[in-house]
Amino acid sequence: MKKLVTLFISLIYAALLASAPMEGVIDRENYLEMGRVSPLILARYVGQGVQSVIANEPVWLVINSALGFLFEDEVVVRIIIFFSAFVVSYLLLINNPKNFFWLLLILVFPQVMKNFVIHLRQGLAIAVFMLGWFSSGNKKRVFFIGLTPFIHSSFFIIIAILLGNWLLKKLRAAPDFKLLMYFTASLSLALLVTQVAALIGARQAKTTAVMEGAASGVGFLFWSAILVILLLQGRQFIHKYSVAIGILIFYLASYFFTPIAGRVFESGVLLVLLA
Repeated sequence: MKKLVTLFISLIYAALLASAPMEGVIDRENYLEMGRVSPLILARYVGQGVQSVIANEPVWLVINSALGFLFEDEVVVRIIIFFSAFVVSYLLLINNPKNFFWLLLILVFPQVMKNFVIHLRQGLAIAVFMLGWFSSGNKKRVFFIGLTPFIHSSFFIIIAILLGNWLLKKLRAAPDFKLLMYFTASLSLALLVTQVAALIGARQAKTTAVMEGAASGVGFLFWSAILVILLLQGRQFIHKYSVAIGILIFYLASYFFTPIAGRVFESGVLLVLLA
């Protein structure tokens, strides 16, 4: 019965988001064109070499190329929205039945919902990541999570945080040392991300530049308070939710240095909210 209720709610949630009007949505025109232009973009990257293909989200381009071959532009966009919203909502609700009400609030949280409606590429990557996150077998987990940076490049950093967490657990590092390493690595990455993107030929090289203007700081203060609350839960909590805390530390450490901080945080915000 619970599975049927969860399935029904997830279908309704996904259908409502997928049926929303197309007009007036940020970047919607670009996404409507993706089904037609993705084969051309992919061919251009192929001509520039394997490194260029890997660095520029080839799985996203392949999915749009395939859907664009079968469906009209608007249908392609609605399929991607529906799939992403359904997968994420179903997996969250079915795997955390005790927190059903709170998870419903998370699903309508603006920073979560806009990834399905506005940032389609990121929403799809989050859905695939969640397929891996909740997979029972290691091979499935590695496969799905390994696909995500080739849908949205922010997941290269999410995976780096996952690998760092795995390594620190293997070394049985103390929580305090973990936090220090997360902060140091995050700050270093924030300062070097533009050079790395340019080196591998990623299209984001121009958009990940160190910010010239000052950020408002409102988001920094809000999520800093959330980080303090999480850290006050004790060593056992920090150990259990170290990935979520690592994502939050990356966001705060790089907040004033690069716009990629927000993009990475939006990719991992579900894990933070779950914690």
